[in-house]
Amino acid sequence: MVRLVMPAMSAEASGTLGGALVFSNWKRLAYGRIHVIPKNKKTIPQKTVRSVLGTIAKAARVVLTLAKDTPITGKGSQFFLDGNSKAPTGNSWISWLQQVTYANFASLVVAFGELTTVAALYEDAADTLGMSAYTDKMLESHTAGEQLYILASFASASLGYVGFAAGIDEATAPQLATFDTYLTTSTA
Repeated sequence: MVRLVMPAMSAEASGTLGGALVFSNWKRLAYGRIHVIPKNKKTIPQKTVRSVLGTIAKAARVVLTLAKDTPITGKGSQFFLDGNSKAPTGNSWISWLQQVTYANFASLVVAFGELTTVAALYEDAADTLGMSAYTDKMLESHTAGEQLYILASFASASLGYVGFAAGIDEATAPQLATFDTYLTTSTA
């Protein structure tokens, strides 16, 4: 970045000049740059990425984090703590969740759609947690149970959660109740 001493022949300048240049200050240093109007195209690939990341973020809201935790305990759920401790350096647990889950999101949605009785158990467990369905940018609906399934997949594959003896596709009601506790109960 170029440091400007007398931008536009003045002691200080801010704003747009002729729709081509922008002058401003950053940390009391004057600078100029080319005026760029950001584009927010609503292309299919952009909508797809926003849909996937939005669904994952909606699912992650159920996780008890420090921000939602009571001041008495001062900690989050075990899922939150495991995510923070195992996330790669420079990543938050949620960005890591999104990176890992984005790659296999479509296969997780298809796998959940193929479940029958177990899908109903996920829906019941998600309802107990107060989770709700989410309609993404592509106008596709993702049930609360599907979102819980996505979190279960991440916990099993990336966090080392071993609460599903036969895997997440064979989960039982007691196993899902234990997983709910893993997601939402603060560790004191």
